[in-house]
Amino acid sequence: MPVLHTQSPEILKMEGLHLFHAGLSNCSMRVRLLLDEKGLEWTSHPVDLGKQENLTDEYFRINPKGLVPALVDDGVPVTESADILFYLEEKFPQPSFTPDSTPDQAAMKEWVDLAADLHMKAIKTYVYGSTGGATKKRSDMKRYAEIEPDKALVEFHQKALDGIPEEEVAQAVQMLETVFARMEARLKDHAYLVGDRISLADIAWIPQYVVLSFVGFDFSPYPAIKAWDHRIGERSTYKTAITDWLPKVPPWLMLPMMKVSSWWRRHLTQ
Repeated sequence: MPVLHTQSPEILKMEGLHLFHAGLSNCSMRVRLLLDEKGLEWTSHPVDLGKQENLTDEYFRINPKGLVPALVDDGVPVTESADILFYLEEKFPQPSFTPDSTPDQAAMKEWVDLAADLHMKAIKTYVYGSTGGATKKRSDMKRYAEIEPDKALVEFHQKALDGIPEEEVAQAVQMLETVFARMEARLKDHAYLVGDRISLADIAWIPQYVVLSFVGFDFSPYPAIKAWDHRIGERSTYKTAITDWLPKVPPWLMLPMMKVSSWWRRHLTQ
């Protein structure tokens, strides 16, 4: 678990829970969702990825990879969203988002780990590849390559600038369809991914659905997944952790830019 050690006076003096996050970041969404579900008080530090605020020296002292989110708990940085979920669940065990049985606990961990494993090779590849988007500028890449220790991230962002090959986007779609078919089979007869109540598995995967819906991924073959999102969307925390952080863009500007899913139509007009 990436619980980091720091000598930075600015970080060490932070009391309580501080979350450095971005609005439309699926990784940020899941941590906000768990914080709010647990009823924890936390201080918000929005990081503007468009302005490259995650590449500043100050932010690299919090997260040496320059990624969001990052949690600082009484001066201790914790990075990687899946690990932050497990960290919060262990430190603040009530209310619990871990199933009671050992097999269900193993299944929950598998779902959370799968979300982390597919983050770059499926989620980000599809989002960037299908929209032609990039969060880095060409003028940033030289410095980014120098300061970023994870060279796979450097390679990915360079590829996003150059255009992710169609075959890699197709492979990402295939991986996602495999996962969603499995998810659909489970949710046809169950309210949640694991056990009989919401768990870290659901909290890890709901943001994937949100972000993919945002860019027009076709969920029409997965009615049980759509119903699952609608069910969790009725929780008050869905609004405070997800909907309230979506881009405030008028429908007349946003709608022509994407194949709009029923999810996005529902939340865009709220």
